Amino acid sequence: QGCVWPEFCLPELRGGCAKMASSGGLLPRAKDLVTEEDVKHWVVAAMQASMPEVMKECREVLLFAMQEHKKVLAEQTVLMRQTIEAQSASMIRTLEVQGGTVARLIAFGGLSGICSFLWRDLQGHRRAQYGVAAGYTLGVFGIICWI
Repeated sequence: QGCVWPEFCLPELRGGCAKMASSGGLLPRAKDLVTEEDVKHWVVAAMQASMPEVMKECREVLLFAMQEHKKVLAEQTVLMRQTIEAQSASMIRTLEVQGGTVARLIAFGGLSGICSFLWRDLQGHRRAQYGVAAGYTLGVFGIICWI
């Protein structure tokens, strides 16, 4: 433990240097100068000083997140609307096909009912019955082609 005092210094000073070196050094310890209260004040002051910048950055991050969320919602809305439109078009086609089928069934039922009554009424008149059969055949083709 060499003393930092030059050799030409007074011996009393060199003895004090030896005492200081043995007690921990030339400078006082930091915890002797800085108290917990000082640290608390420094932290509070640093937070108060940095708060406007932190708030600004938080606001920017939140605005960016909201804009991205808005874009995602807009895209999802468009996709959902397209899906609903496709489903609606498919349902319309299905209803059209079902409606045509029901109309054909009704038409066949009506044609068959009328021809059946005519066929029974014309019992014994072969030529007239053949006419009803021909009319029924034309009716079937008409129903298939126009309905």
